[in-house]
Amino acid sequence: MPRAIGVDIGERFLKVVELVGSPRSFRVQRVAIREIPSQGEHHDESARTELTDDLVIEESGEIHPAAEEAAAPELSRDEIISKLIGDVFTELKLPREDVCASFPANTCINRELVVPFFEEEQIRKVVRFEAENHLHSQSIDDVVVNWIKTGETKDGSRLTIFAAPKLELAEHMGKMRRARVDPASVDLDATSLYTTLEATGVLDEHPNVIVVDVGASSSTLMLLVGGRPRVIRSFRLGVGALEADVGAELGGGVREGAAHLQHDASRDLLTPASDLPSADEPAVETEKSLTQLKSDVVSDQRTQFIAKLHRETVRSLAAVRTDTPPDRILMLGGGSLLPGVGEELSERFGLPVEQLDLLNYVDCKDDGGDRAFASATLGPAIGCGLRMLGRNPLGIELLQDEFAPRNTFEVVRTTLATTITLLFLALCIWVFAVKEQLRAERVKYNDMAAVVELMTFKAEFAYMKEFGNKSDDVAKKTARNWLKALPRDQKRITKMRSLLIRRHRFLQSELGLRSDIPKLPSALKVMNEMYSALSSVKREELGTWFQISELTVQERRAVITLIVDDTRAFDTVRRLFTESPYFKERARDQRRIVEPGSQQPLPTGRKKQRFTFTFRDD
Repeated sequence: MPRAIGVDIGERFLKVVELVGSPRSFRVQRVAIREIPSQGEHHDESARTELTDDLVIEESGEIHPAAEEAAAPELSRDEIISKLIGDVFTELKLPREDVCASFPANTCINRELVVPFFEEEQIRKVVRFEAENHLHSQSIDDVVVNWIKTGETKDGSRLTIFAAPKLELAEHMGKMRRARVDPASVDLDATSLYTTLEATGVLDEHPNVIVVDVGASSSTLMLLVGGRPRVIRSFRLGVGALEADVGAELGGGVREGAAHLQHDASRDLLTPASDLPSADEPAVETEKSLTQLKSDVVSDQRTQFIAKLHRETVRSLAAVRTDTPPDRILMLGGGSLLPGVGEELSERFGLPVEQLDLLNYVDCKDDGGDRAFASATLGPAIGCGLRMLGRNPLGIELLQDEFAPRNTFEVVRTTLATTITLLFLALCIWVFAVKEQLRAERVKYNDMAAVVELMTFKAEFAYMKEFGNKSDDVAKKTARNWLKALPRDQKRITKMRSLLIRRHRFLQSELGLRSDIPKLPSALKVMNEMYSALSSVKREELGTWFQISELTVQERRAVITLIVDDTRAFDTVRRLFTESPYFKERARDQRRIVEPGSQQPLPTGRKKQRFTFTFRDD
């Protein structure tokens, strides 16, 4: 079964997913979510082991004071991420090909523009030149340009341009290549999130929504109308800044600020009015008052963060006009898990805010150990995996120009394998159906042949016995031998049928029951018609002497010989025979109904002439 790997490198966490299946039917097979250590937290201790605070032992077995050992070099953040990626791929034994990685969309330059074309092929030809006029801080040769069509106007198509700086893209690719993972495709985290929402059916359920993905260092905003993107924008505002501000206010670091935000003391600790100090009493700082102070700081910082998020969202959607306004806000990302964020955002927008449980829409075998966090943050990684399975509804690809894979087969291998597999399955199903149909036809033919064979045997046995004067044993043996000599193929039934027809026709002929025997014309009918034609005129018109000396009637021919004393009678006779309806109907040639012979003189002074009739085959 085809497999694909999606990798999403965030600010705080590395997310890796393995998908199996096809673009339409897939499953999340394995998930790895690893926190990215901060610089200074990662040390390479594989080269030595500490025995005490003062002694260390080397791999060679040498023991010496710790002061003599130089400090291990501190790894950079990129090196830490590379090592973490390599560890995940090694630990889970993931394939290092068929990998798609996400690229942070907040690094790209976003521009909205309109081009005077509607067809995608025409847009693709001019979009790079149009984008060059809107990129003032970068040269067009220093960025990789991608675009999505967000709508149409009367003047053309409205586009959103994503210009990814090649320098940042190269650094991003370097993190993975150091881990010996060479991605076959790179997608934007924002557009890969859209791929996940589109593939899992979320957009079928909520076609008109605002999607807000709040991450550690940036947030992604998408306005979807009819399931298609109307606005996609990523801006540098994440919960990492909120955690840092809370930690700074309370005298701690980012991790302490995150702990205060997750705890949200305002939700589980209320101070009754009776417990508050009166105005006459000196203010005494208690543990409860310190907790209330922390809660106020968290609430204030969260309110300020929501205000910034609301302001950025309103600014992004201010110029958008749509006939179908969004009916809700779907929240994703690690920031969506912070208590109170959804409620405050709902109050500002006046729309219901729903934390999207993405794993409810996905066939997921593994959730990485923390289902809530995985459901909130795995969207881009799953979208990257779907990209390798062949699903890319927005057509984004950052591996262009010099970043394009030298071996393009690596890009299409998974899609090609999926297509070939589906074609092979379709071919197997078709072959199975044809074989079943052939088997059914063969059974039907054999059943029919058995019936015809039984009929033929009985008929041949009876024929040999009754008309061949054979004994029962000889008749049976003759009939069986004839059937055994027949071929076991499609001609078997035809030959048995021919034998039965021959026997049937023979019996009809012998018994006089054949209906195809032609009728024999009556000689008496010919004679009657001749006399009837001659009697149609007065006797005087045939002369004084008129004699029929010979009359021969056959199946296809009749001959009459006349003797007269006046030759004019021959002309009268010819006219009467020619006008006879009977002879007209039976004549072979309508132009020569009767053929007169030559006149012959007799010794008595009379004349003799023969008249011949030729009849057609009835």
